[in-house]
Amino acid sequence: MVCGSCQTKLSKLATPDVWKTGKDKREVGGNKVLQNYSKTITSGNLGSKCKVCGQTTPQKGKYCPDCAYKKGRCSMCGKKQVDVSKHNMSMV
Repeated sequence: MVCGSCQTKLSKLATPDVWKTGKDKREVGGNKVLQNYSKTITSGNLGSKCKVCGQTTPQKGKYCPDCAYKKGRCSMCGKKQVDVSKHNMSMV
């Protein structure tokens, strides 16, 4: 469950224009994939943890999809969307 303001965040591309004009920046004898591999593995690119169950979220958010559905909240920002006080919401 994602609210309307967070829906616009999901529709944006991370890299809108991949092609860079100019000289080709390749070096002889260098492998760019293996050269900076240790810099790409960080804890920041794995997503965040759910507040309720501690499971990793698929994107940067506060709740995992299951807990967001059970609580009636937006999974990214945590705003209340649905009143679930009188609902019997089970995950089957």
